[in-house]
Amino acid sequence: MKNVSFTTRSALSRRAFLRGTGVALSLPCLDAMLPAFAADPKPPVRFIGILNYFSFHAPNLFPKEAGTAYTATPYLEGLQQHREDFTIISGLNHPEVRDGHSSDKSFFTGAPHPGSPSFKNTVSLDQLAAGTIGRDTRYPSLNFSTSGAYSSSYTRTGVAIPPETSAARAFARLFIDGTPAEVAEEVARVQEGRSILDRVGEDAKRLQKNIGPGDREKLDQYFTSVRELEERMVRSENFAKQPKPKPGVPVIKDPGSGEDTTRFGLMLEVARLAVQTDLTRLVTLYFVGTSRTPSKPGTSFAYHDLSHHGQDQGKLDQLAILERDLILEWGKFIGRMKESREGGSRLLDHTISVFGAGMGNASSHDATNLPVLLTGGRFKHGQHIAHDPTNPPPLCNLWVQILQEMGLKTAKFGTSNQESLAGLIV
Repeated sequence: MKNVSFTTRSALSRRAFLRGTGVALSLPCLDAMLPAFAADPKPPVRFIGILNYFSFHAPNLFPKEAGTAYTATPYLEGLQQHREDFTIISGLNHPEVRDGHSSDKSFFTGAPHPGSPSFKNTVSLDQLAAGTIGRDTRYPSLNFSTSGAYSSSYTRTGVAIPPETSAARAFARLFIDGTPAEVAEEVARVQEGRSILDRVGEDAKRLQKNIGPGDREKLDQYFTSVRELEERMVRSENFAKQPKPKPGVPVIKDPGSGEDTTRFGLMLEVARLAVQTDLTRLVTLYFVGTSRTPSKPGTSFAYHDLSHHGQDQGKLDQLAILERDLILEWGKFIGRMKESREGGSRLLDHTISVFGAGMGNASSHDATNLPVLLTGGRFKHGQHIAHDPTNPPPLCNLWVQILQEMGLKTAKFGTSNQESLAGLIV
């Protein structure tokens, strides 16, 4: 890439990097990247789709009341500071998708009968969008998961795209540029607690001298986010190396791979930084379960077993701990998206994010009344949209509306029968 001059607004490229020895750090959108005297361009709309394998216990998630005056449920109590920034949608499903755990394959596609031997998936909405808007960014899309065996993103031929499972590798791929040896060295530096910002320090200082106070504030927020993410990755790695405390209770069999709620939060932060720097506009993230959770670090859980609670109160109590912590991580993500600025608005206002599941009731493997949490974009939030689960509109109606919000001229996707979801106001 050509060297960037910072002497005039018009000289600063939208794809500018800060460079250090063997590394390059992408920049967020700055006013100095706009042509002199030009009106602020309309920011692009991004999409972050999040899938939870084991769903959520519906009574702890869905409010009893529809509309804006709903009473917060146990899972939503920790999100009250963001209440006006997200929408809960209940009652939806995909027609002809009643296949238990296999229903996850159809969440972002709507393809029928995912559990049948002859099943062939179709394109997921992120990959359909990538064919149009993905060409405008360095990475057409990003696909993350807490397990390499599970993906929520599918090509136009219905083939699952292998996911990235490591926040550290994703961070290195997106924000560290250089030879393989230089990248490995920089990853080692981050693991030792030395920030990439130290390597691009001189370039950063030179840039800050030649931009306005608004841009300097944006850069300060961005640099703070990068450093905090590096510190969180280091803390997570160090914690994983420590001997696990003895809880003083019989050990519950681990169904999964450990600290995945924490890893989920780290991946959300990598996703946020990726869309903030416009490296991509499309991200999918699959949370496949956990056996340890931040609020109870000394206790082991069996998420799969707990999701099949059979209304056992002891299991429901433990399940609530896991799922509350997961939703709290999503809440932290919303907060950081609100704090991140793009032009004169919040990054959240230009990033649509869906957090949902392919089952409505994991205990009975029921794939109706799917949980859907929606945030960002131009939608009117702060409400619970309750559809009749016995006669719901297809979930794909929401996918069409989101695709159109991203600028795609799409009137049909999957099993949709309308171009928008009833009750969801723009």
